[in-house]
Amino acid sequence: MNLVELNNVNLIYQSLDSETQALQDVNLSVKKDEFVAIVGPSGCGKTTVLSIIAGLIKPTWGTLTVANKQPNLKENLTGYMFQRDNLLPWRTIEKNIFLGLEISKQLSKEKKDYALNLTEKYGLKEFLKKHPNELSGGMRQRVALIRTLALQPELLLLDEPFSALDYQTRLKLCDDVYDIIKKEHKTAILVTHDIQEAISMSDKIYVLSSRPARVKAVHTPKFNAKLTPFERRNTVEAKELFDTIWQEIQDEKQKEI
Repeated sequence: MNLVELNNVNLIYQSLDSETQALQDVNLSVKKDEFVAIVGPSGCGKTTVLSIIAGLIKPTWGTLTVANKQPNLKENLTGYMFQRDNLLPWRTIEKNIFLGLEISKQLSKEKKDYALNLTEKYGLKEFLKKHPNELSGGMRQRVALIRTLALQPELLLLDEPFSALDYQTRLKLCDDVYDIIKKEHKTAILVTHDIQEAISMSDKIYVLSSRPARVKAVHTPKFNAKLTPFERRNTVEAKELFDTIWQEIQDEKQKEI
């Protein structure tokens, strides 16, 4: 069953004196519980695709469904995790985790218990009364993920959530986030510039062309399900797929010259 479907989605930005086509006939599908990555040249429109799926931007034409519905910001179908954790420094970790529930007026005992259970499962319970500046960057991003999961969205949208972290922290957090998403049976779409990151975490990878973005290639990595993202990075299969995707993106960059 496909949780997300984009069919011939096009997006044209218009100004008073010109128009720019950002997306051209993008076809993309994501099954329930699948982890999908989107890669491509810088500025090709990867984040734009996420914004359309989230319902923040309407396509110029084409069709889009999430859980067989049009995206609706009021229904909490999607949860969005950004590059920065955006934790409020004056609130405790516990109150930061409850923030989305407060804003959406869903701060029920049941929802609070669910969120607190997540903090216990994933090693954050002892930090609930601390403030963000007392946590490492990786821990803060884990808090941001739990805050997003507390809303119990159907779909997680991850917009380069590890890009602000140092390399070692990124490697560890990739394992942590992947583990949490899989254990909670969540469907996720990751936008990243890091090809290795996409390969190590994803069930399927969409490679976008240069602008106007279209789907240039689709890859489905085949790894032992028991391997962590870190362990997958060191396999022959990952290195071969990296070379393939790298060349696909370089070919698109050459077209821009």
